[in-house]
Amino acid sequence: MFNKILSAAVILISVTACQGNSNNEEATIAAAKAGYDAFALGDMDAWAQTQGSDVKWAIPKGFPYGGNYVGAEAVIEKVFTPIGELWPDFKVEPVAFHAAGNVVFIETKMTAGGEVSDSIHKMVIEDGKYAEFQAFDDSGFMMSQAVNAGSIGTQYFEDGSAKPLVAGDSTNVQIWLDYIQAHNDRDFAAIVAMNTDDFRGIAAHGEVVEGSDAHTAFLQNWVATENPQWRVWWVIANDGENSDGIMEEWLATGNVVTTQGPDGKLVKTYETIDVLLEEGKVKFLNVAAQKMPD
Repeated sequence: MFNKILSAAVILISVTACQGNSNNEEATIAAAKAGYDAFALGDMDAWAQTQGSDVKWAIPKGFPYGGNYVGAEAVIEKVFTPIGELWPDFKVEPVAFHAAGNVVFIETKMTAGGEVSDSIHKMVIEDGKYAEFQAFDDSGFMMSQAVNAGSIGTQYFEDGSAKPLVAGDSTNVQIWLDYIQAHNDRDFAAIVAMNTDDFRGIAAHGEVVEGSDAHTAFLQNWVATENPQWRVWWVIANDGENSDGIMEEWLATGNVVTTQGPDGKLVKTYETIDVLLEEGKVKFLNVAAQKMPD
């Protein structure tokens, strides 16, 4: 793919080179190079000065930040920030600049995750600044080297910091399915065995349940008054470091609970539950719920 793009760029340049003024092309290349130089220094203020006020950037699909962006601020926030998170060692080295009028093709070496790949960038320079930029980076190769390539989300902490969430062990999903089945079977001994010794749960109405004995009493009272039955709707296994840097295993779940009112009428409630697992057991539950419409 890279060779095809380079060949097309060379052909275009060869066809149009005689039309351009060499001095103008030198200035165009200098404007293009200025953006790379500022980026290499990490000077985002200087880099932003190389961009037109409504510069348009196009990033190929296959990257989490793939898409079209307008303005330097959008590029810094939506493109450069995730690049730094995915590849702390990221570096782009321009190898050669080829100008055709105000269009410049740049051959580059991209360092990401300790590996180097070739790429072509294309830009349009107007009034000495970037007006358009398009990357033809190798997304498949680069993403295979990403630090957080398996990231499925982000968790945020009270101090404003954030860490990636990654896909968890799929076998943890079965733990939840078995746990809910034990609830439907009224097998309280199995539920206790699946809880950690320091189990803690927060019910939808805010009640805090500490320990398996309290959990059993809570469930038995609920069964006696409303006869709940659970149906698992969805489960996502995810892992992430907590604020102390310890990796934790979580499940995010959606469940439909059918209960029976005093008049015998069935009521359906949608529950979302955050589940913390520890060594294959349920350590913590945080439940949110809302009644489903008839």
